[in-house]
Formats: sequence, C-alpha cells, structure tokens
Amino acid sequence: MSAYRAPLANVPSAEPYVWPYDGAVERNSVALIIIDMQVDFCGRGGYVDTMGYDIALTRAPIEPLSRVLAAAREAGVRVIHTREGHRPSLSDLPANKRFRSAKIGAEIGQPGPCGRVLTRGEPGWEIIPELAPLQSEDVIDKPGKGCFMATDLDHILRTAGIRHILLGGITTDVCVHTTLRDANDLGFECLLLADGTAATDVSNHMAALHMVKMQGSVFGAVATCDAAALALAALGPKPAPPPPMPTEQPRSSADSAAAHARVSMPGAMPTPFSAPVGKLALVMIDFQRDFMEEKGFAASLGNDVSRLLPAVEPARRLLAAFRQHGLTIVHTLECHAPDLSDLHESKRQRCSRIAQVDCPARGRILIRGEPGNAIVPALTPQPGELIVHKPGKGSFYATGLHERLQALGITHLVFAGVTTEVCVQTSMREANDRGYECVLVTDATESYFPQFKRATIEMIVAQNGIVGWTADTAEVVAALDVLPRAMPIAAGDGRRGAAAL
Repeated sequence: MSAYRAPLANVPSAEPYVWPYDGAVERNSVALIIIDMQVDFCGRGGYVDTMGYDIALTRAPIEPLSRVLAAAREAGVRVIHTREGHRPSLSDLPANKRFRSAKIGAEIGQPGPCGRVLTRGEPGWEIIPELAPLQSEDVIDKPGKGCFMATDLDHILRTAGIRHILLGGITTDVCVHTTLRDANDLGFECLLLADGTAATDVSNHMAALHMVKMQGSVFGAVATCDAAALALAALGPKPAPPPPMPTEQPRSSADSAAAHARVSMPGAMPTPFSAPVGKLALVMIDFQRDFMEEKGFAASLGNDVSRLLPAVEPARRLLAAFRQHGLTIVHTLECHAPDLSDLHESKRQRCSRIAQVDCPARGRILIRGEPGNAIVPALTPQPGELIVHKPGKGSFYATGLHERLQALGITHLVFAGVTTEVCVQTSMREANDRGYECVLVTDATESYFPQFKRATIEMIVAQNGIVGWTADTAEVVAALDVLPRAMPIAAGDGRRGAAAL
C-alpha cells in the first residue's frame, strides 16, 4: 500500500521565475491573503473616494480576485482577509498619520459618508460584499499599512504551517507592498497577483510590480490571477481527510529511520513526553561568565554564584548527548550592543552598571563581545551551533530565534540554563506561546534563590503542564541513548553551518 501523497502545484508563468522557488506548493503550505478590499478604499463615499481619487482604479482587482478566491475555496486553501482601521477611541492612531489624513481632507476618525473614516465597526471599514469573508476565514484587523505590525498574522501563518503566500488587494504600492516586504523578511515565499492588486495611481502600481522583479526578484514573483487560479485548481477540490498512513515498517535506510525516530521521556512531569527527534533542539540559556563566576557582575551585586555551578555538569552532559546525535543546539547570551542602542532606558535605570568596567579582564558588563559576556569554558559552543545575542530576558524578543527555528523545522525544545525564574522561564513562556513543546531540565538549571527555582518548576507543570514539561538530565540522556549515533543531517539544511543572531 503506497503512502498518501498530497497534490502539488506551481505557477510556471510567474515572473521572473517559476513560483515557488522550492518547486511546488501543497494545499496546506499556501495561503491567499486579500488585503484591505474595504468600502473605505474602493467604495463610494469611502476614504479613498473622499480624498478625490478614482475608485475605478481600486475596484479593478475585484473581479480577478473573485476568481482566485473561488479557486482557493474550492481547493481548501487557507484564505485570510485584512482590514485597515483604528479603534473607536483612536488610541492606536499615530499623530502623524492623523495629521496626513486631515491635510488631504479625509481625517481618520471623523464622520464621513460611510461613517467615521477608517474606524473599526463603521460601514466604510467593512470588506466589500463581492469579496466578503466566509465565517470560516480569518480576518486580520490592523492599525498600520503592513499586515504583520501589531497583529497575530505571523503567528497564524506559522501555526498553520504556511510557507507560501499569494498576495492581492489594495493598494499595490502601500499596504500590499508593505506586507510583501515584511513577509519576505520573515521568510515567506510570496507571489504578488498583478491584476489582483491596484493603486490610486497607475504608474505607482506598475512601479510596485517592477520592484518585485528587480535584482533577480528581490521580494518574490509576480503572476496574473488566472495563473494563480490555475495552479490552485491543480490541487484539486478540497479533499476528505487523507487515508491513514500505512502501518508497515518504513524502508530500511538511515534517512527513513531518522525521519521516524522519536525520543520518549516516560518519567517527565506532569505526563510522559515524546518528540520527533529531527524536530528537537537544546536551548542553553545564559551560561555566561558575567553571571556565573566569582568576582563577576552577578557576584558584585551580592549574589551567591556558587548556587549556579551545580547546573554546569548536567548541562555539559546534555550538550554531549545532543552533539552525539547531530541535533540542533542553541546558546543564548544576554548582552547589549557596544553603543547601547538596544538598551531600554528603564533597564539602564534599574541596572546602571551595564557597560561599566568592574574588572579590566572581564571588560564592559553585559556588552556583546566582551570577555565577561562569554559562555563559561565547560560549555563553550562548538562551530555551527547557533548563538543568540539577546537584549532582554527572553530569547525570542528582538533576536530572530523563532524564524530560525521555524526554518529548521524545530517544534520541540529542551531548556537548560540560568537563572531558572528569570531568563529561562521567560524564554520557555515565549516558546510556549509560539507553539513549541518545551521541557525544562530540572538539574541543568539553577537560581541564586533556590525557592524561586522550586516555584518556577511548580508553575511550569501546573494545570497539567500549562507551560510545558520537566525532566532531569538522566531522563533526557536516556531518551537520546536509544537513538543511532551521529544521525545524519540532510546537506544544506543549515543546522550545522556557523550562525549567530
């Protein structure tokens, strides 16, 4: 019995390359995002009409988009709609945006023919009937031009496993292009629908299309709505649930064994933990000299750094086990840029000694690249292990770690590090909110305050594991020991290449 294979599709007529770059899309890897097809932008009496622009231009994409939308729905492809608009209180309206809208005679928030201009809940804010969302389709409400700023769009796309995006809507040069650029930087493979977008100025629309294709295609590719609809049709109608995968053993090969291997920790709390080995990574949080050594920064604040040292040997054993199997390893360092451009004033006020020199041999405190900011020798990273420089307590804030883990296909994280209740717990909570399954290794983490470590562990496993699981080093190492040694990693997956964030 052969395994179920999902239909694949691409857009051969896309410019300047056959889209997508990685060969084809699957039904569950692609989404259609229709941007701001609202009355305010393409309806009589709306924002654009009030400003004096020709809404025939912004209405031009309606019919082509209708065809793509129908094809996406028929194929069971995810459809997302967006609306630009502000809260009735206008608390999310920047002063400069309000000023510009008032200057052109259509001040946001003021009464107009379609209700308060660009204000949530008003008639002009609604999506036009021709492209109205189905109840099952997500709608993103955004206060800016880009669909990612101050919204949960990125979270929705990554949670759904979306890698490829079809972009249509208005206007090409403003909201669509802002979203396209953000999506490109976030690693999504984008196709801009040439006749499924429009601008209030034809030359701006054409320039926006041309910009996408420059420099070998700097933002993605461009195609017509008909070409995109044809590709979606190739996926076939929305299927019934796929048949179950075959129960017989996979072919005997190293790659097949690696793809199906799992690690299991039956002694994890509050319930047994299991993870696909190829999707598992170790995250080593802030094993820094500044925090762990006598006469270092943390010691100078009156902390007993000897309380952290018991975590070093278990962490070393974890590193050895993950390295033995060629698994992804991340090291984090709390630190700031030498010019302190990433140091919030509130943090500077609470810790005025950041960037000061207590000991010449350690350099400036918590500054990237200084000797005191290095990881302790027993846990020194090896070439190819990911190093994350973070300006905050959490490892996901302002670092790009989430995007890197997503690119590697990582879904499960094992955490070690210091201190348990501050940087480790913050990072684990961030990971949990982003959909990762997390395990805290209890003897490979420590705090200057033992009671806080105990409280953190209790918080994590509360309510049947509301943040994740806990296990000790022996449990984790034993789970890995049943795997073949030095599991191969596919060439070019980037997991062993030198990297730093």
